[in-house]
Amino acid sequence: MSHRNTRILSGCAALLFCAGLSGCRSVPASRPSASPDPAAHLLGLTAEQRMEDYEYLWSTLRDSYPCWGILEREGVEVERIYTIYREMVAESDSDADFYSAIYSALYLLGTNGHLSIIEPDAYFSDYLPAAGQYRREGKTHWAEALDSTDTQTRYRKLLALEQAANGTGAESSIPGSDGDTPNLTTLLLPGGTAGYLKIDRFPADYTSDAAALEAFYLQCAGCTDLILDLTDNSGGSELYWEQLLVAPHIDHPLSSRHLALVRRSANNNPYLDEAFSPSAFRPLSTLPELPGLDAADRALATDVLTVSHTVEPAAKPSPFRGRIWVLVDESVYSASESFVLFCQQTGFATLVGRTTGGDGIGAMDPVYLQLPNSGILIQYTVPFGLNPDGSSNEEMGTTPNLVSPAEEPPLITALRAIGEA
Repeated sequence: MSHRNTRILSGCAALLFCAGLSGCRSVPASRPSASPDPAAHLLGLTAEQRMEDYEYLWSTLRDSYPCWGILEREGVEVERIYTIYREMVAESDSDADFYSAIYSALYLLGTNGHLSIIEPDAYFSDYLPAAGQYRREGKTHWAEALDSTDTQTRYRKLLALEQAANGTGAESSIPGSDGDTPNLTTLLLPGGTAGYLKIDRFPADYTSDAAALEAFYLQCAGCTDLILDLTDNSGGSELYWEQLLVAPHIDHPLSSRHLALVRRSANNNPYLDEAFSPSAFRPLSTLPELPGLDAADRALATDVLTVSHTVEPAAKPSPFRGRIWVLVDESVYSASESFVLFCQQTGFATLVGRTTGGDGIGAMDPVYLQLPNSGILIQYTVPFGLNPDGSSNEEMGTTPNLVSPAEEPPLITALRAIGEA
C-alpha cells in the first residue's frame, strides 16, 4: 500500500484547479463556483459536521504529520491554503464542495510523506482488499481503519458523490480490476553475459513473480552481470525485494540500519505501539551529531527510532552469482527506496541513475487519519527517515553510486560501467 502517485484531477475536484493553479502548487486566486445539485447532499452532512471534519483534519495533521519543515522549505503557503478552503466549507451548503475543499487542500500541501486522500475508487480496488493482509500480519489498527462496516458504508456514499459529480452511472459503483498488466520484463542482453530485469512495482502478492524470477535467474546462471531496473517503481511491499531480489543472491545475512524521527500523537500512537516495542523509542538526546538535520524537523519529533532490515539467505539460492546493478530515478519511492538504501549501505548492488524520490526509512506503512463525520481517510507516513548526514530522506532521496549524465538513460550508464569493469 505504499505508493507515490501523481494525483489526477477529476470530477468535482477538477473544478478547483481550472483557474489559478496552472500546474504549480500555489493557491488558486479565486474560488470555484458551487458544485452541481446532484452531489450536494449525498453524504448527508450538516454544515456543522462539515466544518468539524475540516478542523479535525487540520488539527490532527498539525499534531501528527512529520513533514511541515519540508513544506516550509518548499515555500508552501500552508496558512493560506487552510484559510481559503475553510472559507469554502463555511460558505457552501454542499457535500461535494466540502469534499473538493478537503481534496484540494491536500493536493496543494503536496505528497511529502505519502500525504494523500484515499479516493473512493482506490479504496475499493486497493485499500479495502489490503485489510485482510493487515489482519494476517497482526496490524489491527490498519485493518480496522479500512474494513470497518462504518468505513465501507461511508465510502459507498463517497463513491456515489464522486459519480454524481462526474456524471457516471451506478454500473461502476464498485471499481474492479481492469485486468492484470505484466509486472516484469526480462531478457538476456546481446552477448549473453548480462541479464536485464525491469520491475514496475513490488506487489504484496508476489507468488507469480517468484516463479518467473526463479526461472529467469536460472537463465542468468552463466552471466557476469544482472541489471535490476527500478525506474518508475514507486514502491509496494518490502517483503518483495527482501525475498525475491536479495535473499536468493546472498550466502550470509545482510543488515542495514537507519535513523528515523517520530512524532507521538493521539492519531499516531496506536500505530506506533503496534509496529514497535516500547524499547525501540529513544530520547532525542541520543541522536548523534548530524550536520544535515534541520532544526525544524528535529523540533517536531518526540522520539528517535533505529530502523533495521535484516535479510537471510534463501533456502533455494539463485544460480546467478555475478555483479548486480540497480537502475534508479526520481520515481523510486517508499518500498523501492528502502531497497535502494539497503543496497547502498550493505553493498549488495551498485546504484546507477538519478537521485531517488525518498521516503524509504520507516519499517511501517502509512497510517490513516479518518474524518469523524464523512469517514474520509487520509494517509501519511509517521517515521521521518534520516539520511546518514541527518538530512530528510523524503526530501533529498538517495544519490546513486554512479550518477547518469544529463539526458542519459540509467541503462546506458550501467552498460558503459559494465564494459569498463
